[in-house]
Amino acid sequence: MPIPKRQRSPLIRKYLNVSRSAQTEARRLGELKPVEPAARREGLPVLGDDQVYVLKYGTDYHTTWCQVVADTWECAPRRLFVTLLATVGERTRCTECDRQAKAARVSAAQEYHQQPRLTPEPAPPDAVVPLKVMGMAHGILFLAAGQEYRERLKETAVEPATPLYVDGRRDGLVVRLDSASDEPLLLVQLDPRATFRNGPYQVRLRHPLRRSATKPYAVESVEFVQPAP
Repeated sequence: MPIPKRQRSPLIRKYLNVSRSAQTEARRLGELKPVEPAARREGLPVLGDDQVYVLKYGTDYHTTWCQVVADTWECAPRRLFVTLLATVGERTRCTECDRQAKAARVSAAQEYHQQPRLTPEPAPPDAVVPLKVMGMAHGILFLAAGQEYRERLKETAVEPATPLYVDGRRDGLVVRLDSASDEPLLLVQLDPRATFRNGPYQVRLRHPLRRSATKPYAVESVEFVQPAP
């Protein structure tokens, strides 16, 4: 006697139909092309220039860590991706992100008008430190500073998404500053598309962002120095 085919409950059938509909709608809006985020902070992906958040079957793209993005990361982090704004297809901008951005602009404007006018802080001493190439391995570029800059770099932090510039292009990110050795080392993760340039580099220092002020100075950028003709 054949075993009767088990019937799915109406609730399960409704869920499956909605899921298939969401997949179909997401494909119609354009192919999803994930990219690596500019940085990660405590495991959370941090957006870089021209990057946005998208959900696996979502119809919107997100420019900020809004409630939709936060809920997705908490409940189903594998459904959250980072992609370039230029590749979102026909997905529309999240209204919650718009609301947060507008509120942030209003708050910043109010704070600006309310705060007393202060003279800008002077640039830190030794604001530019020359670097030399020590080597490269597995996409990591090792740059060393002279011993005379060791104490200054001990007081310097590396903040998320600190760029490496080569001829004005953003060719990588500074991932670590090791000031324990006699010649302090900066470790830079090169972009896979970048071409390694051997020659002199320099690091620019600035005062840190207030929200991450663990040391009196921070790395603003690392730059390739074009040799004089």
